[in-house]
Amino acid sequence: MSTPTATPEARSTKPICVGLSCWLWDLGKPQAILELGQRLGVKVQLTQKIRGLRREIEAQVSGHNVDHFISEFVRHC
Repeated sequence: MSTPTATPEARSTKPICVGLSCWLWDLGKPQAILELGQRLGVKVQLTQKIRGLRREIEAQVSGHNVDHFISEFVRHC
């Protein structure tokens, strides 16, 4: 019995969503996410919502190095 496997093209085209919350005045977080995406060669689309003194950042990430992006995101952001 064979099991279906996903092709690399199918895996890389499906975007994932990562997010974090920080203080409103912490302006470096969105820039750090964008720089990480550029360095790893993935497409990053940011959405920011401000709720009181908190900033909620959500990033949709797609590309070939999404797994590597997630591991670096967890370490540095």
